[in-house]
Amino acid sequence: MSRTPAPARALPLATVAVGAWVVGLAVFVVLGSDLLWVVALGDAVRATGAVPDGVPFVTAPQAGWHNPIVLAQVLLSVVDGLGTSALAALQLVLVAATLLVVLADGRRLGGGEGRGALVVSLVVVGAASAFAVTRLPSLSLVPFVLVVLLLRRQHDRPDRGLWWVVPLVLLWGNLHGAVLVGLAVLGVFLVLSPGGGPLVRRLGVGAGAALTLVLTSAGTGTPAYYLSALRNEAAARHTDLWARPDLGHPLDVAMLAAAALLLVLAVRGRMPLWEWVAVAGLAVGTASAARNGVWLVLFLAGAAMRARDRRPDADDATVPATRPGAARLVLPAVTALVVALAAGVVLAGRGSAAAAPGERFVPAVREVAQGRPVLAVEPLAETLARDGVRVWAANPVDAFPRAVQAAFLDFLHDGTVPPDADVDVVVLDTDHAGRLVEAGGWRVARDLGDLTVLERVPS
Repeated sequence: MSRTPAPARALPLATVAVGAWVVGLAVFVVLGSDLLWVVALGDAVRATGAVPDGVPFVTAPQAGWHNPIVLAQVLLSVVDGLGTSALAALQLVLVAATLLVVLADGRRLGGGEGRGALVVSLVVVGAASAFAVTRLPSLSLVPFVLVVLLLRRQHDRPDRGLWWVVPLVLLWGNLHGAVLVGLAVLGVFLVLSPGGGPLVRRLGVGAGAALTLVLTSAGTGTPAYYLSALRNEAAARHTDLWARPDLGHPLDVAMLAAAALLLVLAVRGRMPLWEWVAVAGLAVGTASAARNGVWLVLFLAGAAMRARDRRPDADDATVPATRPGAARLVLPAVTALVVALAAGVVLAGRGSAAAAPGERFVPAVREVAQGRPVLAVEPLAETLARDGVRVWAANPVDAFPRAVQAAFLDFLHDGTVPPDADVDVVVLDTDHAGRLVEAGGWRVARDLGDLTVLERVPS
């Protein structure tokens, strides 16, 4: 008897949406501030085989900065060494992986392909600033959605699999400080969800996850790192990367609108209590700094796909009972290859647009500096540091005493050169450069178009 051939399987609509958005993001993705300083430190670690004491590429006074993310620094240094657009390509990989995990979470909760495509689109729109601008926090995207997926599964079917959150948090803590957000969500889950299991398991997982915070390159100095980062001058002023949501900023408006729509969909899916409390906490975090909005959007995404009539005891009903054959893997593999090639072609076509910010200005600045420290605007300051030019200050801003942080932020905002800064070369926008020259004591050394290199006039 001949077997009837299985019907051809179409690629799921939501997966198509992920691929389309990744290729679309390749048109816009850029490298931003809070990235290349990590590469510069990673370069130093790889060159010396040791963790540097403080931040070696700056000359401003430092404040005993602790460094718990050496793993992230080495990783980004290696990737940066692969080519001009390698960091932008890594960003697209992280975004694709994040969206696929969100889809896996939503499908397990009973979400259909149409709802999945809608949710993916809302996530990309709401998290546009985090997805299109490559920064250090990008390394937290995948760990965050993996933790959320694991906790939702444990809520429905508690078992010892909850222990997997401990090594996941351990890895996350060596990559980026947003691990604190994950720990906060985990804490809510352990207190309020029946998925935490027996009390011994809840206490063990909670204690184990908390202890991983000191299993970093900074060891017991890691809590001091987090404290200094949360209390830095930019956070206190609510400016720069720590600015509150601004209704006059299109990306902030898009984030708030997407979060609101995802919340409406999540309410229809009847979120459990622990998710409501987690959403409330993430909303407060978003109100304090717009950069935190990505965690709110990603948390709501899976909940927005939850089927209203879904039964918790049927959470794995959509998972095939048998291992998929090789034929079933061909279409996803081919799709992934096509998306990767298309995104790669787009990035290659963009050239320097996806490279380090201001990279073309580095030779001119280096020629003027002649080994002297440079006070430059962000993110150019980090590009200079990565390319071996000493700078007076740059990210991480919390590595400096509060007075230096304030002075550097004042320079970034209004072009004020700190009077006690030992710098003779300054790079800033043309308007502020003109005012400095008019005030006396500075002369134009190079006109770079949007930026100007100034040199102090010898007294």
